[in-house]
Amino acid sequence: MRQEQSLDRRVLVIGAGMVGVSCALALQKKGYQVTVIDRLEPGEACSHGNAGVIATSSCVPLIMPGTLRKAPGWLLRRDGPLAMDWRYLPRMAGWLYRASGFTKPSDLKRISSALHALHSRAVEDHMEQARDAACADILDRTRYLHVYETAKGFEGDRAAWDLRRELGWEVAVIDGHDIPDAEPALAPIFAKGVLLEGHAVARNPGRLVKALAQDFVARQGRLYRAEVREIQPGSDGRVAVKTSGETLEAGHLVLAAGAWSAELSHSLGHRFPLVSERGYHVMFEEPEVSLRQPVMFADGKFVANTMEEGLRLAGTAEFAAIERPVSAARVDVIRKAARRFLPKLNGERTHEWMGARPSLPDTLPVIGRSHLHSGVYFAFGHGHTGLTASATTAKIIAALVAGGTLPLDIHAFRPERFPATS
Repeated sequence: MRQEQSLDRRVLVIGAGMVGVSCALALQKKGYQVTVIDRLEPGEACSHGNAGVIATSSCVPLIMPGTLRKAPGWLLRRDGPLAMDWRYLPRMAGWLYRASGFTKPSDLKRISSALHALHSRAVEDHMEQARDAACADILDRTRYLHVYETAKGFEGDRAAWDLRRELGWEVAVIDGHDIPDAEPALAPIFAKGVLLEGHAVARNPGRLVKALAQDFVARQGRLYRAEVREIQPGSDGRVAVKTSGETLEAGHLVLAAGAWSAELSHSLGHRFPLVSERGYHVMFEEPEVSLRQPVMFADGKFVANTMEEGLRLAGTAEFAAIERPVSAARVDVIRKAARRFLPKLNGERTHEWMGARPSLPDTLPVIGRSHLHSGVYFAFGHGHTGLTASATTAKIIAALVAGGTLPLDIHAFRPERFPATS
């Protein structure tokens, strides 16, 4: 009986990225004994390489009406915002077909409303989490500037801005001649801009995850570095995780392994239509320019942000298998964009990075309890907004495990919206 009670207070979290570590901390504060399992050190994958923006305004579906019509043109452009490894096409075909089914006006409103609810409290939840872990110095409140090279480009995104307005966002549109006042470092090539309040940045997202992980360990949490081989659910609701080192058992499991989550969930009988959407960044180590706020270059889908280590330009979407080598062409696209957009940028010392975002066809993450196994919880599929949604996702997971009050309605994120195999 004592052993059973002990297992009920134990939680295994698979994934030491921003979502996984945040979940571990939130569960620990509820009184659970938590072990985080990952083959990498905390914050070494997408949590290290993202643009660092806590983007509360990111509530627009990835696939909007007209996106699929533009995709062939983007794919044919060497400098376009989208690329695909054609060997990945068989897997992408079904994903694209499903994604195209979520572009009806009712779907767009439902998806954007759900994302807005998840992201609207992100800044405050991040600030609270960072204060508790004594690392709030890594976060800063900020505005977020979107810029367009042509008025036509801005008009092409009008539906997205209208969605935000309907959700209560104050969308401040500025003309090209006013953009230098908002951001002097930019080249004078932009026709339209949009300035949004209410955001934040992590000046070093990798260091943020590591600081949170250190706080987790200081509170008697365990970080276990190993490769997960199989998840073994028990008939009593408890779960075991077979790793490259040992088999761990607990009363609860949280799967927060990003782009690897779909494969790991197969042993649980789930089949999530998750694909690897690879993103890149180039870090300019001695940039000699600094930005007042993060800048989204909307035509090419790049974000520039001043960080502790320099100035980072991040973005592009490349659909390819996680294990494929880095694409030099994608890195070159970012370098050329940086020279165009930031003419005084010093590009002599740089380093590059690539990571895989976990993307689902309806743009919504999977957050909730497995409908097949009562002791299993999912927290993955956030796509471009893993950093943004991590602290709030953690509060949801902790409330589900502990049986507490949820901070928001999570019906839109339920795992059972995707058919399982058993």
